[in-house]
Amino acid sequence: TTPVSPQGTPAPASVQVMKPQRRDIARTITLPANISPWFQATLYAKVPGYLKWIGFDKGDWVKQGQLLAVIDAPEVEQLYQQAEADYKIKQLTFQRLYGVWKDNPDVIAKQDVDVAEAAAEAAGHLRDNRRTLLAYTEVSAPFSGVITARFADPGALIQSAATSAVQAVPLFTLMNLDTVRVYTSVPQEVAFLAKAGLPVTLTARELSGHAFKGSVTRTTEALDPATRTLLTEIDMPNKEHRLQPGMFVNATLYLERHPNAFVISPTAVVPGNNGSKKSVFVVEKGKARRVSIATGIDDGIWIEVTDGLTENMDVVVVGKSSLTEGQSVQATAYNLPTGQPSRQTY
Repeated sequence: TTPVSPQGTPAPASVQVMKPQRRDIARTITLPANISPWFQATLYAKVPGYLKWIGFDKGDWVKQGQLLAVIDAPEVEQLYQQAEADYKIKQLTFQRLYGVWKDNPDVIAKQDVDVAEAAAEAAGHLRDNRRTLLAYTEVSAPFSGVITARFADPGALIQSAATSAVQAVPLFTLMNLDTVRVYTSVPQEVAFLAKAGLPVTLTARELSGHAFKGSVTRTTEALDPATRTLLTEIDMPNKEHRLQPGMFVNATLYLERHPNAFVISPTAVVPGNNGSKKSVFVVEKGKARRVSIATGIDDGIWIEVTDGLTENMDVVVVGKSSLTEGQSVQATAYNLPTGQPSRQTY
């Protein structure tokens, strides 16, 4: 029942009011994310042989071009020596025939000289090919990083991965962690907002609340039809190597940011019915008046008002549920309790 005064008239309703404020407001979404290395390679041998020397183990850091292992492959070296000798004799034969033809063209046919030249050139290509294969007996790091797996020990027979990587035993797995790739899947309803440059914050409980700030680097631009999500990648600098591949983190995407927005407390808003607009009660000359408003971002502490209010209005926050249009009210200031902005989490 409505309180009445001793004179029999309804007593003014007690309400708490606040004036709209200017604040920065953001719409965020927090999603699970996975860490992957910037580069990752599983290293195989290109030539068969016995593992003669291996210089590194799991957890060792190596530089690009650094020698990692040596394979003992005498057959490959012998093939190179044979190709080198064949090239020398064919090159010498061509030079001799060319010298005779140049001094006396009637003694030897030009065709024989051309055949000898082509044979020497082919032998040179074969020698270069065998030299390249010989170089593959030394396995070097294709990029700088850390050895995360080692699969063989000295003396092991190593098969060539050039014919079949299924049967061949790998030597190492190498990862570059100076930058990591962070993958998360954005749901369909906000996927259109996930664009390159969107601010992102990464957090993990194991990292004592430390936050890594970055931005969206790229997306697939197409949703996965099985999950209706957009694969999104964040390239995050990781010089201290605190983010490790395989790690689970939370990625908070700042989908929209409105600086200096016109905001009020969400508890002041009266939801609309049957499609009608949202509204609030304002106090004018001791009377309650209902005002329709248009809203924007709601972060749980503040809600953006895009139309309907001015900065000098007293908006009812507490006591609005029993108010009616034109009712007398007694207004006091509203003290907003402290809180954290809400986040949509998947």
